[in-house]
Amino acid sequence: MSELNSGYRPSTVAVITAGNEIDGALQKRLQRAGLRIQLLAPSELEQLRPGSIVINASACADAQGMPEALQVARLLAQTLCAHVIHLSSYQVFGGGEPRRYDEDDAADPRARCGQQWLSCERALGALDNLTILRFGWVVDSSRDALLGRILRSFVAGEPIALDGCNSGNPVTALDLARVVVAVSQQLASGACANGIYHYGSSDSCTAMEFALEVVERARSFYDEERLVQLNPLEDSGERRDRSVVLACGKLRDVFGIQQHSWRQGLTRQVELWLERLEAERSTH
Repeated sequence: MSELNSGYRPSTVAVITAGNEIDGALQKRLQRAGLRIQLLAPSELEQLRPGSIVINASACADAQGMPEALQVARLLAQTLCAHVIHLSSYQVFGGGEPRRYDEDDAADPRARCGQQWLSCERALGALDNLTILRFGWVVDSSRDALLGRILRSFVAGEPIALDGCNSGNPVTALDLARVVVAVSQQLASGACANGIYHYGSSDSCTAMEFALEVVERARSFYDEERLVQLNPLEDSGERRDRSVVLACGKLRDVFGIQQHSWRQGLTRQVELWLERLEAERSTH
């Protein structure tokens, strides 16, 4: 672990966990930054050390965890801490506009999951020490996220149906952690930057375009040719454009955080997931 940097005030960052890959990515990045870490499950909020910076990742779990994430947000709104960094999502927007969504755009979720994300944001809204970070779709937060689903289909040789219409700027768990920890470091160094900020990759894509790139990288790890069937989602005639591409200029201007491409480091991520999937198959 890195030597603790006594220049941080406070030096403790508490992470309210998501229970997935995001937790490990945040922990490793915070350790490298020299910050003390307290990992807390959503049910352990009463153990929060006073005066900490809190990274609330609880809403990044899954749809089933959203009621608990809302309860965490309500409790945090009544808790004394140095600062709250709440991780939220592009899903607070209904989507469909041919432009990039910035922080001044009104949140107008139409889907239930988007309404739940927004409820968590609003539960914290009265805090004057709140930073909300909205991210594009996180592609590798769990084995059921997009990257895992694509590679499971690839390894099993099974078809997979994917959205080829709606665009977004995806984010890996590692890139999410890079951004969150950079914000944490600046807050712990005395920066005052309340408000809402957006982050997504520098280049947008659809799920189908993402899958094509993933499959190309995955094939490079096998000697024999592997076929994979990527099918577009069936169009019922009632589907509408739900594209949400986030504008990220405010985060760059305030914190100096640059966007990365989702292609950056993708080959290594694919390799790690293939190793994990092959290990799972060998144990069954």
